[in-house]
Amino acid sequence: MNFFVIGLPRSRTAWLANFLTHEKHCFHEGLDGCHNIGQYRQKLGSDHGDSSTGLMLLDMNKEFPDAPKVIIEGRVKEAIDYGYKTYGHYNPDYIDHLNQRMYRIEGMRVQFDDIDKKLPEIWRHLIGTPYDEKRGELLQRMKIEVKDPFDYNVESVKALCNSLN
Repeated sequence: MNFFVIGLPRSRTAWLANFLTHEKHCFHEGLDGCHNIGQYRQKLGSDHGDSSTGLMLLDMNKEFPDAPKVIIEGRVKEAIDYGYKTYGHYNPDYIDHLNQRMYRIEGMRVQFDDIDKKLPEIWRHLIGTPYDEKRGELLQRMKIEVKDPFDYNVESVKALCNSLN
């Protein structure tokens, strides 16, 4: 079964993708390179996961109704600040729009500041096997993050969104 982690930029989706890639594979930004929902489903197969900001663009309740989902909350200001700091310009309305879409997604909700203490619960919810405490501790010591979380192929994302309508 597929599983998903959804969060705004800078909400540790890259870290969680690495953490969850152990018994199963979890993409980070799995939408990248897909031109329609069929390509995305084919890429995921029947048991891969995806940890991504872009998932908020999909109707996750409709497209993957039975898949377990974790939604990381509480990073609106940080996402906006990061955009300004990194790029010198940014549209905070876009982050607000993504955040509003995120609240429509059904799943386990975790506050950003609670991720580390909720790792066993996140693992059980998404993977369904006993939590690997050593892996969790190891990855907590690592600083994994993408260099440019906004580096999307814009045409691919547009085509994917259009294929959903």
